[in-house]
Amino acid sequence: MPGVKKHYEAIPVSQLRVDRAYDAQRMFQSKWAVQLAKIWDPEVLMPAIVSRRPDGDYLLDGQHSTKVALDIEGPAFLRDCMVYEGLAKQQEAKLFLAANRDRRPVKPYENFTVAVTAKEAEAVTIDEDVKSCGLHVSTGTSKNGISAIQALKVVHRMRTPQDGLLRRTLTTVLNAWGSDPTSWDGMMLRAVAIVIHRNWETIDLDSLSLTLKQEPVGRWKDTAIRDTVSGGGSQSRSIPLANNIAYEYTVAFGERHGPAYGPPKRRKVNVAAVSA
Repeated sequence: MPGVKKHYEAIPVSQLRVDRAYDAQRMFQSKWAVQLAKIWDPEVLMPAIVSRRPDGDYLLDGQHSTKVALDIEGPAFLRDCMVYEGLAKQQEAKLFLAANRDRRPVKPYENFTVAVTAKEAEAVTIDEDVKSCGLHVSTGTSKNGISAIQALKVVHRMRTPQDGLLRRTLTTVLNAWGSDPTSWDGMMLRAVAIVIHRNWETIDLDSLSLTLKQEPVGRWKDTAIRDTVSGGGSQSRSIPLANNIAYEYTVAFGERHGPAYGPPKRRKVNVAAVSA
C-alpha cells in the first residue's frame, strides 16, 4: 500500500480504541469476550491489528481480546500490535476483511489435534477417554473413528471428568451396535449421555445397551426428529431422543432397575419383550 507505514509496537491496552461509528469493525459480542476470558493466556495472545490515526490508535482486529486483557491484566498491559500508519478508511476495511473473512476456517478436527498437542486439559482428557474405548477422534466417521467432536465436548462437560461419563457413554454405544460407523452420530452420543447423566445412580448400562440395540441409530433419530419442534438442530433433537430412549428403557427394564426419566413417546420401539 503506497504511502502506508507499518511496524510492530507494544501499546498499553488502555490506549487502543474502537471506532463504533465506523463500519470496518464487527459489533462487540459480550458472550465471546466471556469465552475468551475463560481461556485467557497472555503468553499466546496474538498481535492486534491497529490503524494509527491522527487522533489515536484504533483496533481493526482484536477488540474482544483487548477488552479481556484490559479487564484481567489492567490498563497498563502492553499488547503487541501490528501498527499501520496512513491508512484510508477503505484500506482499513480491506485489512479487517483480510483478517476475518479471507482465510479458511480451521476445521474442528484440526483444532482438536492441535489442542491435544498443546496439552489443553479438556482435549487431552477427551482423547484419552476415546482411546481407552479402542476408538479415536478422526476427520470422518468410520468403524472406530469419531468425528462428532462437538458432541464429545458436550458429553465431557456434563459432569466432572473424573466421573467418566464420556467413557460410559461410548462403552454403552459400543455394546449396543459394536463399531458400526452410524453409532458415532453426535445426536445419539448426546442423547445416551443425557440418559446416563440424569439417571446416574440407578441406570443399568447393560440394559441401556439392550434397549438401544433393538433399533438402528437411523430409526431412533427419525422418531426424535418427528418429535422436535420445527427448526431444532441436532443438539435440541437429542432431548426428545433421550426421552424416547429413557421411556423404552423403563418399559423393558423399569421393574428390575427402576424407571429412567422422560415422558412417554408417541411410537414405541419393540423392546418390551427383551428377556431379563
